Amino acid sequence: MFQKLTVIGGGATGLTAAGYFSMLGLDVTLYDSEAYASILNSVTQAGGILMRGAIRGFGTPRKVTMNPAEAIPEAEVIFVDVMSDRHEEVARVIAPYLHDGQHILIMPGNLGSFIFRRVFKEMNISADVTVSEKEGNFCPCRLSDQAEVTVGMFRGAGGLISSLPASDTQRAIEAMEGPCHFKAGKNVLEGTLEAGNVIMHIGSTLLSATAIDHQQNEFSLFKYAFTPSTVTLTAKIREERLQVIEACGFTEHLNNMGMIDKLLHPQDHPENHYFRDYMDGPYAVNHRYLNEDCSCGGALAVSMGRRLGFEMPLMTSLLTIAGAINGRDYLKEGRTLENLGFDESMTLEEIFAKIA
Repeated sequence: MFQKLTVIGGGATGLTAAGYFSMLGLDVTLYDSEAYASILNSVTQAGGILMRGAIRGFGTPRKVTMNPAEAIPEAEVIFVDVMSDRHEEVARVIAPYLHDGQHILIMPGNLGSFIFRRVFKEMNISADVTVSEKEGNFCPCRLSDQAEVTVGMFRGAGGLISSLPASDTQRAIEAMEGPCHFKAGKNVLEGTLEAGNVIMHIGSTLLSATAIDHQQNEFSLFKYAFTPSTVTLTAKIREERLQVIEACGFTEHLNNMGMIDKLLHPQDHPENHYFRDYMDGPYAVNHRYLNEDCSCGGALAVSMGRRLGFEMPLMTSLLTIAGAINGRDYLKEGRTLENLGFDESMTLEEIFAKIA
């Protein structure tokens, strides 16, 4: 059982992980860059992190720092809880301080392992470390005040993880046993292909664009977005992606339509009170609900579908519309098979063998 954990991330997920594992008795360091100084300083001043909602208590990380030399070398396990557009930044910052035997877990993975491995290769990092990805986030949560997080839903520190290469997965799981209870996925592509947020966020955010523009910081996707029309669209997105999942030989891990039905009938599901009432936002359409989920799980699904002969017209259209609104080309710049370094001539079987 590991004892020394470094959590990278000054946002809600990073503070939640740091607070939760501190409450379990681990020796936790919370780290992020100077850009997150105000949040990290508030944790230092408060003496820890107040946990509200589905996790309640007060977590006290032993160290809160903006210095990677203080955060990385002593860690046995490193959790990376940042948005996908920061993966390269984080990889370059921590690389010089890594050493044999450490374990890096990116939550949610979003194919960040490819970025970390590429950066480590470019920087000639020879340390024997595992780089793994969690399927989905640690838990839904929000910063609700200075040094305070509200957790919408929590089922424990578990779920599926996969390493790059997949042969490292069991070693990573065993290193994190005790505080965590992860299970092995097939590979990192499976984890991002099956990302639940792609189904929950993309269609519902796009259909809510005018409401988001009008309501801004009063908007809540999980309160207002899931109307019958949105549910119909969401179901069709899921059906289109399910064809790709099954053609890959995978099994769908989560059918989000069950959760959406609970959101439509909140009076019958009081257990989702914190999730529905406190997981607010997005306050703008140019938000991670589109920027991250379109460029990672959405773009990957389209590129994998094309390798299998599925055009995925609905997902392609949604990514195109989202890109037009946000001035992005998610399919061109996103984490597609091609952009991950897999030539168009490679079959999925060849790709899976390469990352095994």
